[in-house]
Amino acid sequence: MKLFKSFPKIDSHFHSTFYNPVYEKIAKEYNIKLININTNANVFPSMKVQETIALEYILKNKKHFSFIASFEMDGWENEGWYEKTFARINNSMEKGAVGVKIWKNIGMEIIKSLDKSYLMIDDTFFDPLFKYLSENRIPLLAHLGEPKNCWLPLHEMTSKRNRMYYTNNPEFHAYLHPDIPHYELQIQARDNVLAKFPSLVFVGAHLGSLEWSYEELALRFDKYPNFKVDLSSRLGHLQLQSKNRYDDIRDFFIKYSDRILYGTDAYDNPEKLTSSLFNDWKFLSTNQNCESTEISSRFKGIELPEESLYKIYYENSTKVYHNLSH
Repeated sequence: MKLFKSFPKIDSHFHSTFYNPVYEKIAKEYNIKLININTNANVFPSMKVQETIALEYILKNKKHFSFIASFEMDGWENEGWYEKTFARINNSMEKGAVGVKIWKNIGMEIIKSLDKSYLMIDDTFFDPLFKYLSENRIPLLAHLGEPKNCWLPLHEMTSKRNRMYYTNNPEFHAYLHPDIPHYELQIQARDNVLAKFPSLVFVGAHLGSLEWSYEELALRFDKYPNFKVDLSSRLGHLQLQSKNRYDDIRDFFIKYSDRILYGTDAYDNPEKLTSSLFNDWKFLSTNQNCESTEISSRFKGIELPEESLYKIYYENSTKVYHNLSH
């Protein structure tokens, strides 16, 4: 594992909502920079608290920490929301943020007061936001929709992890809430934004919610040049596909290695971070037999060339989140 520790790495999707010095130790030991993702979710602390914690890590160790900012959707229908939101984004960027995140409450939770429909990401309401981000070259990290499994009953889900998550979080299980716009509508709304704002640097969190099909991901990569994704919390879905289409998955990673960012989605869980780092590296860099809590049997690592590993683990993040080097 000597190469693993010395290899330059960026975890492009990491969460820490309270300061924990163990992350400094992990970052130094494993030669990794952790990008702390602020999120406008009711399961997270306030935006102010999240940003304060992210800045504390950076103040203590700028080499190994960075952050992506976010903003509140509360009061989005009120006059002056955009002015306040742009000011907040600008303030966060000045403090060192490398991008801005939006969350699945857009499309799955927020209801318009006028007609009681769900606010979708391709609503013209968001056009000024995307125009602002594009003009200011601010990358957007977007967790929109959920895994396709979210719209299936538990027994039909392809992932043990998804089954456990939606068992524990039924409020997010769209199958139980048929009023939530269906999976295909979530993806189409996102694709509409990609088409309308081609200069917007757009990173789809969690494989862009296209985790179930590397072919569908490839179609978007070919169609939208500024669309990229991170692997956070969804690598298991590609590992599952590799059991029957090993060469295709390996070829996919190599062909699109400049469009994929490494990420763990470790959320206030140092053990998950370290285990993900080791297990993901084994799958991506070796041809050894691998195991996963998501998959019932063993599967073989895809042994990517070093050039592809360097892009996925390091280079792509530095190109997308250009403030990382500042």
